[in-house]
Amino acid sequence: MTGDAIRGVKFPRAWRGYNPPQIDRLLRDMARLLDAGIPLPVSTPQPRKFIGKVMRGYDLRAVDSFFDTLTSDRAQQVPAPGPASPEIWGHGRPDLPGTRLRRTAGLTSKIIDSDGQVLLAHRGRTLRVAASGQVFRNDANRAEIVDAMTGAWVLCWIGRHSYYHAGTVVLGPGQRWLSFPIQGSRFRNAVMRAVDESGAEVVWFRNTQRVTVEAVVSPDCGISPEIPV
Repeated sequence: MTGDAIRGVKFPRAWRGYNPPQIDRLLRDMARLLDAGIPLPVSTPQPRKFIGKVMRGYDLRAVDSFFDTLTSDRAQQVPAPGPASPEIWGHGRPDLPGTRLRRTAGLTSKIIDSDGQVLLAHRGRTLRVAASGQVFRNDANRAEIVDAMTGAWVLCWIGRHSYYHAGTVVLGPGQRWLSFPIQGSRFRNAVMRAVDESGAEVVWFRNTQRVTVEAVVSPDCGISPEIPV
């Protein structure tokens, strides 16, 4: 399946069906992943779980059949994942190895290391690295982060995380990318992983409070105040 093939998919209309703009946006996100050389997630999103229904929408059976086929094809191409280590962390045991960081919310949110040192501050659309003073700008309209001084592209993201669908992929230089699958049944035990293009888990995230996110960076990944992400 190619990006052009995804963009070319057409669904018949029905008296009551899936919301067309939502389905079209999902297809565009999937096509952009394929255009960037990134395979679709093994757990291809299922519209029946999170897409709204409207009058004169896309036929339910046609849409469900298309996405069920994608899921089946991906399951045959990729081995089933084994048990994930964050399950231990998600049940409250603090022994996940790696460098611990946390993000605090507020007018200015901050990424702080285990010693209380601020690595990065985020206010509005501006992100500032504490050690170097380098400033980045979050351009939400273009779904990218750029160097505030030069305008040079730093990274961008495709897709979105929404109810029952972890579809965001972050693209970096050199065809590097991260996906963010989520495990857990509720807020208190949910763990999100950052998985790189090789399939390695590099960061684990969880909410410790409603306004605080804790992250653990894999011991195989270096981190410094100059490069906090």
